[in-house]
This record gives sequence, C-alpha cells and structure tokens, in this order.
Amino acid sequence: RRLLKIICSHLKGVVVLFIDDLQWSDIATLELLKSIVLDREIPSLLIVGAYREDEVPDHHPLAYHIRDMEQMNVSISQIKVGNLGVDNVIPLVAEA
Repeated sequence: RRLLKIICSHLKGVVVLFIDDLQWSDIATLELLKSIVLDREIPSLLIVGAYREDEVPDHHPLAYHIRDMEQMNVSISQIKVGNLGVDNVIPLVAEA
C-alpha cells in the first residue's frame, strides 16, 4: 500500500493497476484491495479487475466485497465480455 502511495504521488497522470483472475483471490487479498480503494491518500489510481463471472456466485467473497464497496459509494463499473467464438479464435491461433 505504501508503495502505491509513493508511486501515485510522484507520477503525473493516472496509474492503472490491472489484476486478472480475481475469482481466485483469497479474503486477505480482497481486503487489501478494498483498503487500497478506500485510501484517500492514494491519488490518481484506477484499479481494473477481471474475473470469470460464472465462477463468482452471490456467496463468493469477491461478490461480497463488490457489494460492500458499492454500499460505501465506491464507483464500480462492470463491463461484461463474452467468450470468443471459433471464427475469432482461428485467426489468432493461425498467427501464433
């Protein structure tokens, strides 16, 4: 947390922190993320998190933390991205 404070305080512009596979996060990690989000001493930080919606039911710790932060009026935007179709995957694999 202190490292993020230092980085965000000294850089001009927005710092983007991308975290993938949040569905596998443990409670301690989710609590740390929530404390970072709520810390007003960390300026210009955008956290982008990705998770598999089908692996996060309502009783999942991540779902709980998202609801909890929404109740604290934290601005959370969710963008649902579907699976790639076969027609999209073939050109990607062909170029690899």
